[in-house]
Amino acid sequence: MYDFIRMIFYEFRQAVPFALIGFAAGVMILALVNWKYRRAGKSFPKGQAIAALLLLCYLGGLAAITFMNRMDDMRTGLQVYPLLAFREAWNSFTLQTWLNPLLNIAMFFPLGVLLPLAGKAFRRWYWMLLVGAGISLGIEGLQYVLGRGQADVDDLICNALGTMLGYCLCLFVVHLIRKRWKSVRIYAVFPTLFLAALAGVFLVYYVQPYGNLEDAPIYAANTKSVEWVQECELSDEAGLSGVYWAKPFTKEDCDHFAVEFLERQGAEIDSGISDISYYDTMAFYSDHHTYSLIVYYKDGSYKYTDYRVDSKLLFSEKGGKITEEDLRAAVEKLGIQIPDAAEFSVLNEEGGTYAFTANSVMEGEQLVDGELTCYVAEGGILYEVDNALTISDRYADAAVISSQEAYEKLCAGYFSWRDVPAFNYLAPQKVRVIACTLGYISDSKGFRQPVYYFTLSNEHDAQWRNGGSWTTFVPALAK
Repeated sequence: MYDFIRMIFYEFRQAVPFALIGFAAGVMILALVNWKYRRAGKSFPKGQAIAALLLLCYLGGLAAITFMNRMDDMRTGLQVYPLLAFREAWNSFTLQTWLNPLLNIAMFFPLGVLLPLAGKAFRRWYWMLLVGAGISLGIEGLQYVLGRGQADVDDLICNALGTMLGYCLCLFVVHLIRKRWKSVRIYAVFPTLFLAALAGVFLVYYVQPYGNLEDAPIYAANTKSVEWVQECELSDEAGLSGVYWAKPFTKEDCDHFAVEFLERQGAEIDSGISDISYYDTMAFYSDHHTYSLIVYYKDGSYKYTDYRVDSKLLFSEKGGKITEEDLRAAVEKLGIQIPDAAEFSVLNEEGGTYAFTANSVMEGEQLVDGELTCYVAEGGILYEVDNALTISDRYADAAVISSQEAYEKLCAGYFSWRDVPAFNYLAPQKVRVIACTLGYISDSKGFRQPVYYFTLSNEHDAQWRNGGSWTTFVPALAK
């Protein structure tokens, strides 16, 4: 939430100068209109004038937010899948992802409120819908043409929705003041339905036993012309699989862990000089010259960087070579216990990158899964660890689909949606299914759910993956 609030204030500061330009333009326009009214012996309505002035301020700020404050590395292009933003928010179910579509709704809310007050012609719902959708379509089109952002059909939907919500609220208040009770009820229907639908989504999420998988299928890949070649054994039998759970961290848990961990490294958290920030998914600690530590709420995984290591050693041409024995000793010196199930591997010896990995290994009633990545500088100095190697306790048994049913979903294109764009772009004609294994992925509530991992290979592997295969997954839990 912290980073989001900071972003909002930044956007507000960027919008203020353009809002003032809109205000100045509005003053001049209204002065001219008022002069014409006086010449005709009429008086310009003050309420209408104020609404028009605020509307021009709003449009100036809107232009700044949508065009002027665009970073070079922002996503560009075209996004044509309707409600993708809402599906992404449902899958990850974090405050940050939900705020993305909700803020797009809120951004056009003032338009729906101010425009009917500024011009009586816009008190008809179809004019408001046309104006809201038209302005949004213009913004998305210009962003696409100018490369100042991604033209997104969801932005169009959310902006039009925000306009109509503002319109309904405006007319609701107007008719309430005028005691037109029948109209009041009519204008209350749409906002009520919207809030009820939103509340229903959140209620469904909180009553379901497990969370959602962030990369779960959202839309299907185009597999109509694909020949699937099965080269692994599959079963028609559904069954049960364990669901595992690691206790999530609270902010207090993160603070306690950070204090103890940093003390072992000869560092401390000093409230006077240390930067302590709490984000949507993690807590961040750093004094910017000794250490940085990121602790994730979901499962207590963390990333630690030691800034005391000479930077010349980090980028040395000699690389960060180290033996497994010495690396284990260095890791244990940090107070990190490596599970017996984790296997050592060299990811990049020249770059000094090593890992201890466990691929869904069962140890009694516990699941060991994930990877502890270690970064080593010249001289075998361990300067950074990314510990996503988690130990989860068995929580319950849940029904899972058969591997054959998962394979059928794979062939229909319903696999991890992150892999769909590349799959559609490459458009393979023949895909070999090399292996199918049952693994686990952490969901939005901190449970580790079963999934079927499929190892695939196609004719593009030589060019795009240096001859290697690739892996995607299909959710295994039965509905």
